[in-house]
Amino acid sequence: MRWLTPIILIVVLLTAACGHAPGGKDKIAVIDWDKAVSAHPRQTAFKQGEAELQKLLRYREEQAEVAKTQIAGLTRLQQLKQNSKANFLDADFQTQMYAAEASERKKLLEAYDAVVKEADAALAEQEQELEDAYQLKILNLRLRLEAIKMRSKEREAVQNELNQVQSEREQQRQKILAAKNQIISAKMEPLVAATQARLKQQAEQLHQKLQGDMAAGLSKDQADLAQVPEALTNAMAAIDKQIDKLQESNERLKEDIRNDIESNVIKLAHERQYTVVFHSVKVNIKADDITDDVIKALQNMK
Repeated sequence: MRWLTPIILIVVLLTAACGHAPGGKDKIAVIDWDKAVSAHPRQTAFKQGEAELQKLLRYREEQAEVAKTQIAGLTRLQQLKQNSKANFLDADFQTQMYAAEASERKKLLEAYDAVVKEADAALAEQEQELEDAYQLKILNLRLRLEAIKMRSKEREAVQNELNQVQSEREQQRQKILAAKNQIISAKMEPLVAATQARLKQQAEQLHQKLQGDMAAGLSKDQADLAQVPEALTNAMAAIDKQIDKLQESNERLKEDIRNDIESNVIKLAHERQYTVVFHSVKVNIKADDITDDVIKALQNMK
């Protein structure tokens, strides 16, 4: 929008110089506006300010990219940390439950041994009666088989009788064994149920505890991660504040340069009664070049 300034200047000059040129002939001047701006004593300071501004803008862009990378990296690190912690807690859960199961299994085995002894004691009399009832029969039959003088059919008959007696004794033993197993099952079932209930309750409590630890760790990590964008935002805000301050300073300096050139052009236009001053050379227009005069005046302003 810099071109608006010379145009406004021309309008002002036309208004101010109207009626002053002898014979009504316009006096025209031209100024190389860019050259005058470049020659202004404060132009060096303006360029330095612009260079600092560009440097600061580039720095801000770099920091923004660094911030994005850091946040992304921290997010990935947090996820890895949570995964690792989840694996650790799962392993801890399995280890503690294995220890609890081993302890309960040991108790059950001890209880089982006690119940077996109790069942053996309860059925010991029946087992002894069974043994007494068949022991003598079996012994006599075996002695008869060992006799040397015995016909084949007689030996076969004795052998069949022995087999029958042994089978009957085994059937009676199986009945006693079934009764023993029934006693053991009746005693062990409530113990096994109680053991399973304790393990289930312990697993639930341990699971809740580990879930709580996991949630607490996640909450802390999220809180820590949430502070990162805030800290980066504050850092970026500080940079933006410097940028705004520098931009404001450069704009003031640019406006001062423009005003200095404009005031000197107006002064020369009044002194020399120019009616029009162009900000650049126009083709086929004869005009006085006042650029050097304006630059000289600007230099004297120092």
